[in-house]
Amino acid sequence: MNKKTVLIAFLALALGIGGTAAYFYFRSLYVAHTAPPVPPAASAPAQQPAAAQQSAPASQAAPAAQPQNSDVIPPANASNSAAAAGTLADNQLVLANISYGAAIDAVRQSYGEPYEIDHEHERQFNGSATVYEYKDTFDLYVVNGIVQRIKVDDLNGLATAQGIKVGSTVDAVVAAYGQPNLTMGDHYIYKTAANPAVGLDFEFEHGFVEKIKCGVLDIH
Repeated sequence: MNKKTVLIAFLALALGIGGTAAYFYFRSLYVAHTAPPVPPAASAPAQQPAAAQQSAPASQAAPAAQPQNSDVIPPANASNSAAAAGTLADNQLVLANISYGAAIDAVRQSYGEPYEIDHEHERQFNGSATVYEYKDTFDLYVVNGIVQRIKVDDLNGLATAQGIKVGSTVDAVVAAYGQPNLTMGDHYIYKTAANPAVGLDFEFEHGFVEKIKCGVLDIH
């Protein structure tokens, strides 16, 4: 290869490299001037105060769960539109059509003789109470001939003045009497306004009334 050929090849190579470089340089200038502007980064929203973060419209709030055939007894301070607790009237102390304070003789005339008569010692009665047991019906706690407590724990349809019976639901009890004055384990206890030692005691199992006591309460 002679010197002239070498010189021509060198010039061609130089022109090729330079042309390529010039092409990319001018293209970069074109892109820089014709590309759309990049919008500025959006600023992060300001941190809301803790109170604002926790508050939400009432329509978005999750409803309080309601007991449905559950062993869990709702708290006594749960909101409810029924009557306020502590307003149980004396005329509501009725169970199985027997009133607290009824004469045992009148009961025996209506229901006949009991299946069994027993005696129990309880401090609520200041000594001993005579228990008249009517099989599969009710038990009556009697002092000096006066019915002090009626107890029903059979599924026999015998109800309170508000229609609550063994087998009624927790919701039915609250709808009838409002929130209880006291909850003790699986018991809802309602007291009369005049005498807090007297009232209604509903015992629940799996969300249903299992036992009802009316009259002198055996709260320990």
